[in-house]
Amino acid sequence: MSTPAAPKDAPWHSWAVVACTGMSIGHKGMLHASKALGMTMVDIFEDPKLVKEIKAEYKERKGSSRYEPMIPPGPPPIKR
Repeated sequence: MSTPAAPKDAPWHSWAVVACTGMSIGHKGMLHASKALGMTMVDIFEDPKLVKEIKAEYKERKGSSRYEPMIPPGPPPIKR
């Protein structure tokens, strides 16, 4: 899925994208994308069989890999 929010071929970390996404044309594209994603989630969660299939595919693709957080374990930072 793709929806326009900025000019074609514009680098995503550029003034052109910032300008477009801060204006109505970019905002409309982002709203369209969020509605499509939201309705996809509704479709998925209304079908328990599909949820099971998605979970099974995730486990298969994930394999034995494990999430490693970037922040090491230990006490939380000191609050000032």
